[in-house]
Amino acid sequence: MNELKASPMLYLSGGSKELFHSNFLYWLGVNYRDAFQELMTKMCHINASWPEDWTIRREHKHLDLCVTYKECAFIIIENKVKSLPDLMQLRRYEQVYANRDRGCTYVVLSLVKDFHGQKYLNENTRWQLHHYDELAQMIRDCCPDSVVCLEHRPYIRDYCQYISSLSMLAEGWKIDEQESFLSQHDNLRELRLNDIYEKVRYAQIAALLAEQLKPRMVNDSDEERVILGMSNTDVILRRGREDADEILSFYGCPEAKPFQQVFISSGMSHGVGLVEAKVKIADDCCFVIQVQGNHYCHAMERENIFERTSKLTMQQILFLNFGLGGLKDRLAKADSGICHYKTDFVYRWQKILPSHSLGDIVDAMSADIFEILNKKGYE
Repeated sequence: MNELKASPMLYLSGGSKELFHSNFLYWLGVNYRDAFQELMTKMCHINASWPEDWTIRREHKHLDLCVTYKECAFIIIENKVKSLPDLMQLRRYEQVYANRDRGCTYVVLSLVKDFHGQKYLNENTRWQLHHYDELAQMIRDCCPDSVVCLEHRPYIRDYCQYISSLSMLAEGWKIDEQESFLSQHDNLRELRLNDIYEKVRYAQIAALLAEQLKPRMVNDSDEERVILGMSNTDVILRRGREDADEILSFYGCPEAKPFQQVFISSGMSHGVGLVEAKVKIADDCCFVIQVQGNHYCHAMERENIFERTSKLTMQQILFLNFGLGGLKDRLAKADSGICHYKTDFVYRWQKILPSHSLGDIVDAMSADIFEILNKKGYE
């Protein structure tokens, strides 16, 4: 912790924004081509010969970092500092250089190790998973003082120390189903790392929920029925998105029929982490189970739903009012009135208490999802 506080890299990085790490590797690749080539070859076990005219690019075609030659991809690197690797996102990125990758090496650099959902990532054999502490050691090995300019040595040394310390800190961010859901890590806000912690923690909760659901979902086809990494209702309901069909096809759910899929995602809103699961109950409506902060929410998402609450069916009202599901010890009772976000999202919430474990919350979300799927009478 003290090493991080003392590191100028922590403050120069803007709280370790992923673009900062892309910029550093880009700088290394531009100024020390031989060292960068050796670094990537060793870390990624590249057997192919490097093209002589390779170029390194940042933020190119939505890719964090890539090595290209003659408009073909040789290496594609995705940084994951503030979130976990997302299999669906990585599959989409594979399409960027479709038919122009010619044996491309796909690399994910992750801050967190051994996370829930990693086995789904490993099913995609095109992507290699590496970690920032591994990167730090490789930079040290391939960029000794003998090949680095005197004025650049402190920067490289401090960057390596910084990402090693950051990796060590992140080792303590693994979720424990027995811990209180409301538990927090101290001093992270002071280090400007609280947002990373929140995103990583909720991403692990989302992956744990998907992991718990998948074995219990009966497949009607070869399509995935639990979709981890996406719950954009505009896409699920084909509303206002010209590329909805294209996005859904990447998620293996081109039809998105009612009750066919559960869409799970995580992120942050107003500086607080959240995890949510959405089930499409009709062509224009989703039920939502959302957890944010100390709120366990039942919600509905539908165009102009706030103006149409008087027309909800009895089953919809029952779900919204926690007449079905919710936290077991809250007596099927909401702690709030009907709230709304803009005009398309209405919800009520139950208060999560310190006595609720993380496992309790995941179990409640899982039970609520199966309640929706089994009823199928909400249209």
